[in-house]
Amino acid sequence: MKRVLVTGACGNIGANVIDLLVQRGYAVRGIDLDTPKNRQTAARWKADMEMRFGNICNDALIAETVRGTDHVIHLAAVVPPATDVDQALGYAVNVVVTRSIIASCEGQSRPPRLTFTSTAAIWGRNDEVEGPRRAEEEISPSDNYTRQKAECEAMIRASSLDAVIFRIAMTPPVALAALSPFVFDMHPDMRVEFTHPEDQALGLVNSLVVTEQVVGRTLLLGGGARNRYRYREWLNMVLDAVGMPPAPRSAFGDALFLTDWVDSEESQAILNYQRHDLHSYLDEVSAELGPARHLVRRIGPALSPVVLAYSRHQATVEGKPARLPDAYRAMTTIRRGLRAAKNYL
Repeated sequence: MKRVLVTGACGNIGANVIDLLVQRGYAVRGIDLDTPKNRQTAARWKADMEMRFGNICNDALIAETVRGTDHVIHLAAVVPPATDVDQALGYAVNVVVTRSIIASCEGQSRPPRLTFTSTAAIWGRNDEVEGPRRAEEEISPSDNYTRQKAECEAMIRASSLDAVIFRIAMTPPVALAALSPFVFDMHPDMRVEFTHPEDQALGLVNSLVVTEQVVGRTLLLGGGARNRYRYREWLNMVLDAVGMPPAPRSAFGDALFLTDWVDSEESQAILNYQRHDLHSYLDEVSAELGPARHLVRRIGPALSPVVLAYSRHQATVEGKPARLPDAYRAMTTIRRGLRAAKNYL
């Protein structure tokens, strides 16, 4: 029985990876922060896997969890905007921890194979690009997060490990997410390729049983040509799915580098993981509201000022100061009300 360690085990992709590994009979060990949310997620696995809660920045914990494994799937990461808000934490989790994992793997008598998830943002701006990105294209890291991922990729290639690097396309959770100012900082024409978290997990888990096709390579995981959109188009489809009004073009910023389309034909041919499209995902997100979605559709237009209050760009166009704290309080109240309505209805 193969023994697999998953870092970031309770995260958006990690939890789906654990589900598949358990279903397929692997001996699974997971590691993640000790939070109430992570405890709740891990409860569904019960005795089917070994869960370790703790700070992944602890070298001793890394060494302990790596010991005796055949595969390490390293998913744990700090992502934007947190990598800009706390740059020291972002570097510690994204780079220093990866270095520790590499060292722990190399220190084993039989080093495990390492699977590392990088990002489709690593090529930088995409306003002058026509086709989907290819793995061999020159990268141009443009922010803290992508520079950190690029450093990790280089460390892995320089290591003695059997390893595979996956650059993954945009993978939102199937959940009612909170709005934040960061949502509106992206350029409305930024290229986004939706990928369902279950599909990402399937690709990662399927890669464990192939060697010659993946080891030593950088592959791209995405949703395929049918899931390619421009950012404003994608976001407004998500807003519509939960009954919210569309965002005007003036609400968006100018960041063109936070994700991209990827050429996933080769990874799909090897791993056969693409199952979902954006429309089925939106149905799932809408279903999260339950009967309350009908209520939201009735009151949605009245919520437009609250939604747009999150955008400093829209505030500038209107000549008004951004009222982000007020918007946050309002949206928090609305989300609580929707949860209550969902449970009541």
